[in-house]
Amino acid sequence: MRRFLPLVLIAVGCARSDDRTAAGGAPRSGAATDLRAIPLVALRVPGGGGTVRAYSLPDLSEMPWTLAGRVPPVGGVVGMDVGGRRLAFQDTAGAVATFDLVAFRQRVVAPGGSHAALSADGALLAVDRRGAVVESQAWGSRPWPDTLGPGIRDVFAARGARLLAVREGHPDTLLARTRDGGVLFAVAIPDAADRQASRDGDAVALATDSGLVVVEDREPRRPWFVRLGGSPGAVLFSPSGHRLYVALRSSPMIAVIDRFQRAERPPIALPAPAGSLRGDPSGRAIFARPAGPEADGGVTWVVGVARNRVVGQLATEWDTDLPTVSTSGVILDREADGVVARDVRTLDSLGAVPGGGGDYWFVGAWAPSGAAARQIGRGPDTASGRSQAPRQPAPAVQAAAPTPTRPAAPAPTPAAAATPTARSLWVQVSASQSESASRALAAQLAAERHPVQVFAPRGEGDGWRVAVGPFATREEAEAAGRALGRPFFVVERSPPAPPRP
Repeated sequence: MRRFLPLVLIAVGCARSDDRTAAGGAPRSGAATDLRAIPLVALRVPGGGGTVRAYSLPDLSEMPWTLAGRVPPVGGVVGMDVGGRRLAFQDTAGAVATFDLVAFRQRVVAPGGSHAALSADGALLAVDRRGAVVESQAWGSRPWPDTLGPGIRDVFAARGARLLAVREGHPDTLLARTRDGGVLFAVAIPDAADRQASRDGDAVALATDSGLVVVEDREPRRPWFVRLGGSPGAVLFSPSGHRLYVALRSSPMIAVIDRFQRAERPPIALPAPAGSLRGDPSGRAIFARPAGPEADGGVTWVVGVARNRVVGQLATEWDTDLPTVSTSGVILDREADGVVARDVRTLDSLGAVPGGGGDYWFVGAWAPSGAAARQIGRGPDTASGRSQAPRQPAPAVQAAAPTPTRPAAPAPTPAAAATPTARSLWVQVSASQSESASRALAAQLAAERHPVQVFAPRGEGDGWRVAVGPFATREEAEAAGRALGRPFFVVERSPPAPPRP
C-alpha cells in the first residue's frame, strides 16, 4: 500500500516565464517558444527503484532513450520541476530527494519525516521535524537561516522563495517566511478538514465545519469567510487563483466561490458527496473522489470546468502521482494494473502501459541532453535487456498545422568563423536555467538552418544561453536577428567552451 502524500502538480505549460527568459534575462512574450520546443513526456520510475523510462504523449509509446543512474525505491511523488531538470520525491523512509535528469544523480535534500513542496518556479522547499528549512534548486541546496520550530504539519511553496507552513497548536498557526529569514506573518487559524494554498502562494483556504475561511497575504490578520450550505470536506484553488471549489460532506455538489467577489457561484452537481478534489494545472477539469467507504471503490468523477458538470468517470485509484493531466490535455490514471492515457475532454483512451500501475509517474516537459541524448539509437539496454531501437511515431490524434519556414540567418563571414578564439558578435535569443530547454531550442534553430551555439553558465546564478553566430559586423548580426522572427539582442563574447566529456 502506498503512503498518501500531498500531490504537487506542476503547471509547466502555464508557468510564467521566470525560467524561460528572453535574451536579456527579462521575461518577454516570445520566450515561451523555448518551452514549446520541449516534448511533453511521462517518466516512469519503478516502485522498487531502478532506471527511469520515458514515454511519449499522448499515446504512451516508450521512447528510445536510456537514462543513466538509478532512482532509489520511491514512497511518494512531490513533482517535476518547471525546466524538466529534476524529479522530486520522497523515498520509502520519508526522506526528500531529487533525481537530476541531466547529471543522472540522486541527491537527498531532507531527512525522513520531512514535508516538501515544489513551487511554480521550480524551487523545492523541505521542512524537517525540527522545523529547519532547506531550499533545493537545480544547482544545489542551501539551508534557510531560521527554523520554524517543531510541529509543522503542512507546507506550501510559493514563487520567489517563499514558504507557507501550518504549525500545530491550540490553535494552529499559519506561518509565511522568506529565504532571507524575513517573517511575512504568523497568524492563528481555525481547525480545518483541508487546507490548500493558491499556486502563487498569495492565499490559503481552510475548509472549516461551517464554511470557507481564506487568509490573503495582503491582509493576513483579516481573513474572510463564506458560509456554505453544508460542511466542507475538501477545497481546491483554480490555477489562476480566482475561484475556489469546495466539496461538501453531506451534499452531492461542489460549491464554487468567486475569490474576488467573495461570493458563491452556481454549484457543480455530483452523483454523490465528494471527499477529495484534485485539479488540472491548466484549469480544464477537476477530479472528484467520493466521500466515505465509496472512495475505496476506485471511482473518480471528471468535472468539465467549462461545462460546469460531470463529463464522465474513471475507475482509478489515487496516489501522490496519479491521476493527473498534462498541459496538452492528456489524463494519466491507474486502471487495474496498468496506466492509461485519456483525452481530458472526451475521456477516450489514447494509449496504455500494461503493468505500469505499480510504478510512479511524473508528467512534464523534458528532452534528453548530454549523456541521455547520445544514447538515442544505441543497441540493447544492458540494465534492463530492452531493445533501444527507435520506434516508428504513432499516428497523431489530430494533424498539426505545418510550421512556416523562416528565412535562414546569414552565414557567418569566413573571417569570423576562422578565428574561434577571438571575441565575436552573437545574436542571443534565450537565457534559461534549464540545459535541456536550451539545447532543445538550439536543435530547433539548427533545424531551421541557423548557425546556433549553446553557452554554458559562467558561474552561480548565470544561465544557459542560446545564440546564433558568430558574425564579424553588427550589421550582419542585426540581419540575422531579424531573420529569426523572435526577440533577440546582439552581444559580444568568446565562442562556447568545448562540450563536456
